[in-house]
Amino acid sequence: MPSRSSAGVQRALNKAAVDRLMWRVGFGPTEADRKRYQGRSLSDVIDEMLEAPRGRLQGPPPAMELNPAGDDDQLVLDWLDKMMRGNQLNERLALFWHDHFATQRAEVSPPQLLTQQIDLFREFSDFAGNPRAKYDDFIYAVGEGPAMLRFLNGESSTPSALNENYAREICELFALGVSDIRGIPNYSEADIREIGRAFTGWVIDDADPDNAASRFLAERFDAGEKTIFGVRKAWGHRDTVDHVLKRHAHARFLITKLWENFIVTPPSPATMSDLIRVYRRSKYQLKPVLRRILTDPMMLESVNEPNMIKPPAVYVAGLMRGLGLPIVDTQPVRDLESIGQVPYFPPTVAGWEGGLEWVNTNTVQARFNIASRLLARPEIAVKDPGEQDGLKAFRTAHAATGRPWLSRSSSSVLLEYAKATARDTPAQRVDLQLLLRAFMLGGPDAQVM
Repeated sequence: MPSRSSAGVQRALNKAAVDRLMWRVGFGPTEADRKRYQGRSLSDVIDEMLEAPRGRLQGPPPAMELNPAGDDDQLVLDWLDKMMRGNQLNERLALFWHDHFATQRAEVSPPQLLTQQIDLFREFSDFAGNPRAKYDDFIYAVGEGPAMLRFLNGESSTPSALNENYAREICELFALGVSDIRGIPNYSEADIREIGRAFTGWVIDDADPDNAASRFLAERFDAGEKTIFGVRKAWGHRDTVDHVLKRHAHARFLITKLWENFIVTPPSPATMSDLIRVYRRSKYQLKPVLRRILTDPMMLESVNEPNMIKPPAVYVAGLMRGLGLPIVDTQPVRDLESIGQVPYFPPTVAGWEGGLEWVNTNTVQARFNIASRLLARPEIAVKDPGEQDGLKAFRTAHAATGRPWLSRSSSSVLLEYAKATARDTPAQRVDLQLLLRAFMLGGPDAQVM
């Protein structure tokens, strides 16, 4: 007899479960997604997503030419377009890694260094093309990449002018965390200094921005012996990374960050132990641990009462994707600014705080305004639905907005409002539809996934 967990993973997905999945591992559902995945098991759908090639962009293309090297608005819009039209899991993981390995446009020029880095994130999230992608290889590439070298001043770090920025971030943010679950520090200031010495020697060649590259210069490297976590030898970059990842705290730290990106409730001790075992036995492969997380029954916890707040980039991309609206101007960049998340512009080296920090009086109002503005786009302009009772008006609005999740209380309030509101003239019926649709896409229920 299968276990309860196994049975839950194999149970056929309904609409609510598909919607949950598409918001958590992508940028919201479309009717095509529901048709494709409904009735299948969670494990079957996740396996398909993990094996899906990046492929071509699908859906309505932008109405304007986007050159990410042209200006910062186009840089952001180019990625937003890929979020809407690209491989959903691949782009969503790239957004996670951008938050994890946060680099800021204000500190990194030319912008091609950043688009190159995002492509690296996509490469290590493309399990069709890179099925054995490993976190150690990933960190090698990020740390030696032009974007991170420039952002954290690694290109200027030499034995006589040491810069410890990257050494600190690899310990604190990328691999270990400040302290372990017992509150014991995971590293010392002496470790940071010695790791910094091991990371010297790298420079950037960006004379041709479209083909920027980094290279190692032995004459700028501190070749002396260093003592890192109590071991003394002539450490270099990659063997130091290996040494850091072997620390006991690493697996739990990375797995916790991945888990929290997809699931609200923390994993049980048994689940965490299993995840750590999967990660270590695979020698830091990302696909097995991601599959274990994404097929965990907790992915569908509280599926009928969404319990995670949509990040701003997910909310905006999801709205436009669900409504089938292409990018036509730079307004989405302003929208992202108003609700607190502009890709390429994380607020700190730690990325975005997320969670409840996404919502406050200003951002909640701004999210409603975004939905209202999109509903005014001529491609989906509301037309008079003709004479209909309150229930039909409610159903018309719900269908037109892609059948988003609504709580029972919201549905009841909106239905009662539709029944009580005048619907005698075309103008009154259009106004009612606009209000109902704006609430469905911009109200409190639309902010959770």
